[in-house]
Amino acid sequence: MKTPVAAESEEEEEEDVVVAAAAAAAAPEDRWNVAYCIYLLLGAGYLVPWNAYITAIDYFELLYPTGQIGRVFSILYMVPAVLSILLLTFFARNIPSHIRVNAGLILFIAMLLVPLMNIFLISDNTGTGATYGLTIFAVVMNGIADALVQGSIVGSTGELPERYMQALMVGTAISGTSKS
Repeated sequence: MKTPVAAESEEEEEEDVVVAAAAAAAAPEDRWNVAYCIYLLLGAGYLVPWNAYITAIDYFELLYPTGQIGRVFSILYMVPAVLSILLLTFFARNIPSHIRVNAGLILFIAMLLVPLMNIFLISDNTGTGATYGLTIFAVVMNGIADALVQGSIVGSTGELPERYMQALMVGTAISGTSKS
């Protein structure tokens, strides 16, 4: 004899299967895998800025030798990212997905502060307090932007057939392994 909880769980699983089948049937044909490739590139693209910071950690430690940059970057990236994901969890339905993604992509522009600082403000491989602050600001903006883009893209891709989520995750894996 099944318990009411087990029966309810089975009904939910059956309902999920029906919803997934309906979504797959309603999806337009991706004849040349263009949409698949776009989701693959999106998955690779939203981690590139973070990978750029983390890969250049030796350079930042050269500029700011007393800053413990690896720890600071990790904390100041993850805390705003998690807080942004929490906000998305509760309020994302009020803002269309394309606006959240585009806002995140615009915030990624803050990453340009770092090379511009290197051109105009840093000489002799020594950073200043102002350049350190601007670098930290860029990392925080990157965390918020990544949460907006990643959270929105993963959320909207969840409504599509499974192969697009697979493309997104493959792109993310490619981004994580190709930083050298």
